[in-house]
Amino acid sequence: MKYLVVSDIHGDLAFINYLFELVEKEQPNKIIILGDTMSLSDNCLRINDFIDKYNDKIILIKGNMDFDGYLKKELLNFYQEIINGKVFIFTHGHLIDMNTFPCDVYVQGHTHINDIQDSKPIYFNPGSISKPRGNTVNSYGLITDEELIVKDVDGNIIKKLTYR
Repeated sequence: MKYLVVSDIHGDLAFINYLFELVEKEQPNKIIILGDTMSLSDNCLRINDFIDKYNDKIILIKGNMDFDGYLKKELLNFYQEIINGKVFIFTHGHLIDMNTFPCDVYVQGHTHINDIQDSKPIYFNPGSISKPRGNTVNSYGLITDEELIVKDVDGNIIKKLTYR
């Protein structure tokens, strides 16, 4: 399985459009958006086009700048999945921290700073695809059966960790 993990789009139309290309390039089995999808933007129609196209693959997490009712899919506070025997918790990071639930890998957005820490649990943040902070670049994450990967929007690997 391959998971595409993006966060903090904040309604940026250029990066909403880029998501269509990114899915075609990376060919993920599942797409997890870690919150702050729209913020106060009026680009709901385009992100809803994306949701319509990939609805069966998308998990939407609620961010601190997200509001119910404007997206065509339910916003979750967190999502849990077992990947290769490892418990993954996916959240935006403003409501649930890495000590809330026992897990092997804690995946969050919110900070806009991409990071992978080989800790207990492993910490994975894909950064912001549209508004990076802390001297980081626009980035997204991939989860495979063995690796956590952060890539820049040109597809270059920035960080990688084997978690198996």
